[in-house]
Amino acid sequence: MRTQVRENLFDSLTRALQKGDVALVQSLGDKIHPQEILEHWDDLPGEHQYVLLTYLDAEAAAQVFSELDPEDQAEFLETLPPWRVRQILEELDPDDLTDALQAVEEEDPALARQLKEWLDPKTRAEVEALSAYDEDDAGGLMTPEYVAVRAGMTVDEVLQFLRRAAPDAETVYYLYVLDDEGHLVGVLSLRDLIVADPSMRVAEIMNPDVIHVTTGTDQEEVARVMADYDLTVVPVTDDAGRLVGIVTIDDVIDVLEEEATEDIHRLGAVDAPELVYSRSNAWELWSARARWLVILIVTGMFTSTILAGFSSVLEATTALAFYIPVLLGTGGNTGNQSSTLIVRALATRDIDLSDWPRVLFKELGVGVLLGLTLSALIALKVALDGYLGVTPVVALALFLLVIVANLAGALLPIVLEKLGLDPALISNPLIATISDVSGLVIYLSVARVLLGVG
Repeated sequence: MRTQVRENLFDSLTRALQKGDVALVQSLGDKIHPQEILEHWDDLPGEHQYVLLTYLDAEAAAQVFSELDPEDQAEFLETLPPWRVRQILEELDPDDLTDALQAVEEEDPALARQLKEWLDPKTRAEVEALSAYDEDDAGGLMTPEYVAVRAGMTVDEVLQFLRRAAPDAETVYYLYVLDDEGHLVGVLSLRDLIVADPSMRVAEIMNPDVIHVTTGTDQEEVARVMADYDLTVVPVTDDAGRLVGIVTIDDVIDVLEEEATEDIHRLGAVDAPELVYSRSNAWELWSARARWLVILIVTGMFTSTILAGFSSVLEATTALAFYIPVLLGTGGNTGNQSSTLIVRALATRDIDLSDWPRVLFKELGVGVLLGLTLSALIALKVALDGYLGVTPVVALALFLLVIVANLAGALLPIVLEKLGLDPALISNPLIATISDVSGLVIYLSVARVLLGVG
């Protein structure tokens, strides 16, 4: 029922936009959560998006704006009324503000300089500091809005300080303890603070063992640290151990979604990690997919060469040709399964490159078990088809192919990682080709030996 009410409310907002009733748009906009607007954002015409960002409450408009693609952010900062641009810039968190201004700078450096001039000196300094870091590192994800206290302060003094500092902080659930040089020496939670005796010193209740990352830590590693230690926020220090910012869970969720999307695209040989299907035209989709498909079809042409080389075998026993598709398909599926498991294990650091011997022997065993299972099934099918003469050929070939494909799927990602290549990008496509080529060679070679033809 609640969902239906929210949908009806958004429908009313859509009608108000169509009528150009700005007052009603403002009234309805105050009743709709920004996330609900974002869920329908791509379905709205550009002029309606413009009206919403112009007339929504400034805080809501900033929340919507912060979730848009950088290209869209740059466009709106160029076209929205100056008074609204100022309001949005004031409402954005420093990390989101930095990302937006960097997007504008790529399109219009002069406008970016003008927008920075509108910022107050403190915010401008924060933006300049954050701009120095790579966007894929912890420094590019962090915000400088944290609460820091001294070890010598009492709990009562911290609580009084917190009442003044909280409005400007990204989060107040964790407070960081710094020494006189700004080095991170401890952390305490808001819960620890509340239950402690007001006269106690911070040094008595803080945890000196602080899990943290540095400004140069890759965003995937930041996400992994937060997941491993169940953190909702992680402090970021410079190389000297001075606290410079924090990364919060909302930023990490965005990172995880981005990295998962990138890996899924690459596992399918789609060379466009930031591709958003609904916003991409046919040319962009072609560009993302064509390169690897061309490479794969060229390498796949080896199969025709192999078939030509074994033409006498196929001519002698035509029934062999009937089972080529199922053998090659099974080999490809087996290799892709193995590759997916190993790529994921490497990404999560469940295994590393030095584990290759363990992976080899484990997957050899798995390959033998899978080969026995699948070859028994194919043998039964061939026998039921009435081709008893080729049953041993098909069964043995599939058994060997499953082992080879399984080992290739397990070891190829490790080899690619060792070479400094991304195993997620080319493992599965390469394995499909390897299994096809090796499958034909194994199948027809077994046939030649067992049947004594060719």
